[in-house]
This record gives sequence, structure tokens and C-alpha cells, in this order.
Amino acid sequence: MKNLLACFRFLKKYKVHLSIAFVLLVISTGFNLIQPRISQWAIDDGIGKQDIKTVIYAAIILLSFGLVGSFLNYYSGILLIRSAQGMGYSIRNKLFKKVSLFAFADFDKWRTGELMVRLNSDVSTIQQFVRMGLFMLVLAILMLFGAMGGMFLIDVYLATILSGIMLVTLLFFYFVARYLRPLFTHIREALDRVNNVIQENIAGAKLVRAFSAQKTEEQKFDKQNKSYYQIRIKVGNLMSILLPLLITIGNFTGLIAIWVGGNMVGIEKLTLGELVAFNNYATMAVFPILVLAMVLNFISMAMASADRVIELLEVKPAIKENKNAIDLNKLNGNIEFQNVDLQYGEGEAAIQNLSFRIEAGEKIGIIGTTGAGKSSLIHLIPRFYDNTKGKILIDNKDIKNLSLNTIRSRINVALQETMLFSGTIAENIRYGDPNATEKEMKIAAQAACAEEFILKKEKQFEENVGVRGAGLSGGQRQRVAIARALLAKPDILILDDVTSSLDVTTEAKVIKNIYKSKNKMTTIIISQKINAVKGADRIFVMDKGKIISSGQHHELLEKCKFYSQINKTQDTVTVS
Repeated sequence: MKNLLACFRFLKKYKVHLSIAFVLLVISTGFNLIQPRISQWAIDDGIGKQDIKTVIYAAIILLSFGLVGSFLNYYSGILLIRSAQGMGYSIRNKLFKKVSLFAFADFDKWRTGELMVRLNSDVSTIQQFVRMGLFMLVLAILMLFGAMGGMFLIDVYLATILSGIMLVTLLFFYFVARYLRPLFTHIREALDRVNNVIQENIAGAKLVRAFSAQKTEEQKFDKQNKSYYQIRIKVGNLMSILLPLLITIGNFTGLIAIWVGGNMVGIEKLTLGELVAFNNYATMAVFPILVLAMVLNFISMAMASADRVIELLEVKPAIKENKNAIDLNKLNGNIEFQNVDLQYGEGEAAIQNLSFRIEAGEKIGIIGTTGAGKSSLIHLIPRFYDNTKGKILIDNKDIKNLSLNTIRSRINVALQETMLFSGTIAENIRYGDPNATEKEMKIAAQAACAEEFILKKEKQFEENVGVRGAGLSGGQRQRVAIARALLAKPDILILDDVTSSLDVTTEAKVIKNIYKSKNKMTTIIISQKINAVKGADRIFVMDKGKIISSGQHHELLEKCKFYSQINKTQDTVTVS
């Protein structure tokens, strides 16, 4: 309940709406609660005394109160819906902002499907509670206490009997609610697992088909879907028992009211009008208990979802910005590592005791086998991960003292896993600089050798790339990614093996264009291919998280046996 209440802080903007909604709800409930008394008046003073005018007046008042009450309920519901939608809008924005601040280490802990369920389904569940459950809860409480008050005003003895029955019923459903809550938490977790399987299969559809693993994936999905189905059935069976039970209790309560009350009318302790009014109040008191049973479902689901939403909101991102972080418009591009280590979780260190300095404008190549630590090294420069030991300096300033905006806007990384968004080629290139002119965009495309294939497309730059760039080949996606990075005009450019899908000749052209760029940026190119790095001012050779040698291409051929062996196994094209 604590976390559900914590979610209500997102309703602050709508407190006026909520206040008006609940005031209207109180007034409309008051109109409903006074109607049994009007019926009593109509029966005792109208029908009992054969006064037709009193009966007509009572009928008109009842009709008027009913219409006004219905209108007030309607308008109250409208205000609650607006508040609930606004609340959901605010929570989703907050969650999205939280996820957008995640470092790579945070995404290592959270699965995509789980995040999607929390941002969508869990928020919708909380919205539904505010829109319907909260309305029903407040209405039920007002009706219950109002009806009980009405019964006690008519006859204390009869009201005491019915109150005892209702109290036992409420206690019973309180314990049912406590039992239901963990079940709804399990439902959300089961839905997470279902969504994770769906997300992975959609993202990896080509891989699944390449290995003809559809049957395996179907079995995996069936297992998670069956688990979700079974817990849903368990909760459904329990809820299906509650409603008939409540109706039975309601009928039993009405039976007692008529039986005992009828005897009291017979001995003239109650009038017929009072019995009818009392029975109406008894029905009104039973109705909230029926409503509360339905609200139990809303509350249990909302509490489970609120726990998950607050858990995500309270996540502390692995990368934190210092309060007094320096914000710069430009970097010179000097990079220095001082005895730097990087360790993922409790595993072996991916980077060990690295120390080097890169001068502003220098072109650096990094080469090594898979798992040598190349990507881990460059992930530290834009603070995708934080080093576990040592110090990293940018322009002689500790990187942790620079604002994340400075680091991410002035250091651009084209990642090994090429990611394009649904949209046109132009939109994907302009992601590097949304304000870039068409001329600047085309220059970046030319430098990345992307214009060669773009101009052959029917719509050229306006060609749609499809979902995740599925409409382009691997090499085409990589060239668009390189153009995107170049258009950003960073002070430090890092290319993480983004030429792996290019042929040797195209790769040589792209590297040559990057080296000759008018923007005097520090450039770091990571690759497993000699051709991509041989033209660099310096080349770092990495193995097992360490730089085992460095120098220019011709120097390394002589002094580094490991580098020389790589060179012998690859066809190279001269980059000049």
C-alpha cells in the first residue's frame, strides 16, 4: 500500500479535479441516502393516510434526486478519468526519463520485456485503479457508513444485528485481499517472462529461422504462457467464488431485515414505511460490500504494479553525475588513462591497469582478438561504464567531473551493434544532428561512402529503412551509422568495429575520408582487421585486457609478433 500511495504524488497537478470529483461524489451519495426516508414519508404519510398529493410530491422528489445524483456521478467520473490519464502520462514520462538515464551496466540487469511491461501494463493498472477502483472505493465507504447511519436512526436493535454480519463479512474479505496481493505480483512477473520471450523472438526472428529453431522457441513460449495462464486461472477461480458468496450474504441480510423487521411491524415497533426505508438502507449497505469485493481486485493488482513501478523509479543509475559537474561546449580531445581497471560485476577484470595518453586530433587504431577488451576500453571514454580503479582524464580533467551532457554530446560512438530506427535514411543520419542542413547531411553520407547506395534507391534519402534497418544490408546499415556519427561533428569520434561488414576497398575509402575530415577530431577506430587501423598515427595492440604493444603499422610489424601474425593472415589495402 505504501508504494501505491507513493504513486499518488503524480496526482498533485490534478488535485483541483480530484477535490471537485469527490465533493460531487459526496453530494450525489447524499441524494441517494435520503431517498429511503422520502419513500418512508410516501408510504406512512401518503399511502397510509391516503394522501395522493404526498405520494406525487414524494415521486417527483425521488425522480429529481435520482437525476441530479446521476449527473453528479457522471461529471465526477469525467474528472477522475482526466486525473487518471494525467497521472499515467506523468508516471510514464518519469519512468522513460529514468530508463533514458540508464548506463550500460543498468541495461545489463534489466530485460527489455520487463521494462516494457512496467512502462505500459503496470502504469495502466494503476491508472485503472484511480479511474474506477478509487471511485468505487470512496463511493462504497460513503454508502456503507451512510446506510449504516440510516439504519441506526430507524432502529438500533435491528441495525446492530445486521452490522455484526457485515463486520464479519468485511474481515473475511480483508484476509482474502491479503492472500490475493502476492498472486497479482506473480501475475505481473509471469507477464514479464512472456513479454521477454516475445521481445527476444521478434528481435531475433532471423536468427531463429536461420537455425530452424521455431519449435524450440514455441516450446519456450508455451512454457511461460502456460505459467501465466495457470496463475490467471487460479486467481479467476477465486474471484468467481467471491461474487456468488457476496450475493448469498446480501440475500441473507435482506431476509433477516424482512423477517425481524416484519415481526416488529406486527407488534407496532416499526411502521411499514420505516421497514421499507430500513430494508432499502440494508440493501445500500450490502451493495458497498459487493463493490468492495470488486475493488479488492483493483487494489491487489494496483498494489502489485505500484511496487514494480516504484522499484524502477528508485533505481539509482550506475553512472552518476557530480553536483558540480563542468559543462563545456567543446573539448580539445586529449585522453589519458591512468592505471585503469574495469570489472563487470564479480567476474574477471575486462581491463587491467591500462595507462596511455592520446593527444588532441590524433588518429588511434585499436586491434586485438575477440575478448581482448577493445570495446570495454572505449566504453569507458563516454562513461557508458565507470572504471573500477584508476583515473580517466579528458583535456586533463577527471571525466567524472565533466557533465554527462558534455561527454555524450562532444564524444560520439558508433557502436559495434548497428542500430537504426524506423524511418527514412535521412532521419537516421540526421539523428546525429537534427538541425543539420541537407548539404551537411549529404557530405556526411559521402564521407561514409553511403551515398553510393542511397542514390540508387527509388526514394534516395527518403527511402524507408524498415524496422531496425531491416530494409538495408549489414554494410549499408554500418555506413549510415558512420554518416550519423560524422554529422554530429564530435570532438572525439569512436568507431567500434563498424566497418566489419564492409568490403576491403569500401572500408579503405571510409577510413581515408575519416582521416581527411576537416573536423580536427580525435579519432579512435577499433577493428579486428589490419586494413582498418594501419593508417592510424598509433595503433594499440590489445590482448586479455592489456595493451601489449603500440606504435605505427611498420613499427609493429617489426617489434610485435602478434600484430605481424594478424597482418599475414589478412589481405590489406593501402590507406593514404
